Amino acid sequence: MATEDRFERVLADLYKAALADVKWASAAALINDMIRTNGHSLVHGEACPVGEPEIYMARFFQGAERREDLEHLYFRDYCWRDEAIPRLQGLRDGDLVQKSDLYTDQEKKTSAAYNEFRRVNKSQNGLFMALDVLDGGGMVWSFCNSAERGGWGHDQIQAITRLAPHIRQFARIRRTMAEAEALGASLAELLENRRSGFIQLDPRGRILEANDQARGLLRQGGGLSDQGGFLNASMPGENDTLQRLLARALPPHGVQVSAGSMTIGRPNARTRLVVHVTPVAEREWDPRAQRVAALVLIVDPESRPRIDAVLVAKSLNLTPAQGRVATMVAAGRTVRDIAAMTGRTEDTVRWHLKKIFRKQGISRQADLVRRVLSLDGLPALRRPQSSSRPPGGVAGDIRGSVPESRGEGR
Repeated sequence: MATEDRFERVLADLYKAALADVKWASAAALINDMIRTNGHSLVHGEACPVGEPEIYMARFFQGAERREDLEHLYFRDYCWRDEAIPRLQGLRDGDLVQKSDLYTDQEKKTSAAYNEFRRVNKSQNGLFMALDVLDGGGMVWSFCNSAERGGWGHDQIQAITRLAPHIRQFARIRRTMAEAEALGASLAELLENRRSGFIQLDPRGRILEANDQARGLLRQGGGLSDQGGFLNASMPGENDTLQRLLARALPPHGVQVSAGSMTIGRPNARTRLVVHVTPVAEREWDPRAQRVAALVLIVDPESRPRIDAVLVAKSLNLTPAQGRVATMVAAGRTVRDIAAMTGRTEDTVRWHLKKIFRKQGISRQADLVRRVLSLDGLPALRRPQSSSRPPGGVAGDIRGSVPESRGEGR
């Protein structure tokens, strides 16, 4: 397969995987093949002032296979004592460094992460790339060793650099979809979503449909508006940027598509809207996709729910551990995500969910999410001061006494 054809396939599968899991393994395999590496990983998270970081996404791939065993192993046994982690936080957006450069000569002899995890998984001579994410947090794109006998070559570095903005955008869109409980949703289901704004555009950029939250934002006219059936930003400079994003997601036939993000200011509002524009490829499970050519995802930070795990546990008569699992599920985390974030097995997480379902008399995860989200707006409960658990978010609480980690790939 020609390099350009391979690149086009990677992008097509990435944008599909941003909306659902169906093409992620395919995209990962193409990335490994295109860059010529043994494997790669993506970890998207946000550092916390105290306690463990909030991990939004963690995926390790070797070849065409996702390695959940390595995800679990790394976050359970190595991440919290990996000497490279604090040094990764000092990297700027787009910085690409050799993994071995983040360890001292002494650490290369004594570090468990370097001499055990990275050696066994053939990533001691791999690369790290730091990527900023628009609406909070950051991402580490991590590569195993080069498959080339002479090590990393110029064309491999160029391929990584070329893919980087698309990987960044993939993470942005996927996080927004997860927080909106919309991963894998059909185009029609997105119009019923109440957690984020969704606008569907036709190939000319005209607005086809919008959900209630998006229509409310358009009616307010503070940042975005509907001008003759086309989406516009109120400020001229911001509108120029928005129109460029829309043009890249809806290019003429034969021109490469791409996604993009920006923030949009609003008068009399303390926060800016976060807007993601992504092309929509044809999806066989949704016949309407042939009409919809792009999605605009709008996040209003002031409307995001703040869900307290202690409140959930008390209100739904759950144990503290069950309350934390229920809260993470309602925040858009999958069983795999929760297991990777907390260092527990997927079977343990499923066991907690079964207990929760039995207590609540429900059988579907969607019913649990609705019950948890119904508590949004109630005051958080004060945690007991005598608790022996470490400080931090829900991930830190459920894991117990595992030391602080910073969230990295391989």
